[in-house]
Amino acid sequence: MTDEQAPVAPESTDETVTVVEAAQNPQDFIKARNRRNVMIALSLVGFMVLIFSITALRLTQNIAARQDALATEQEALISDEALAEE
Repeated sequence: MTDEQAPVAPESTDETVTVVEAAQNPQDFIKARNRRNVMIALSLVGFMVLIFSITALRLTQNIAARQDALATEQEALISDEALAEE
């Protein structure tokens, strides 16, 4: 860093001590950590709900498609039997 970019030190050391004490308050760290933990937990639960919903939707669509395919196959077999009898 050049001399022009050097940070300016505070003129009063009392302000520095107060800021450092406030920043090192263990209760603040605990509260911040708890908030982060809650947000991470909510994010994970939201992601799990999203994955479950997508999976359930896809399974439902596949079951419906399978039933349609079986119905079409049954109709084809019935029409083939009818043609064979004639």
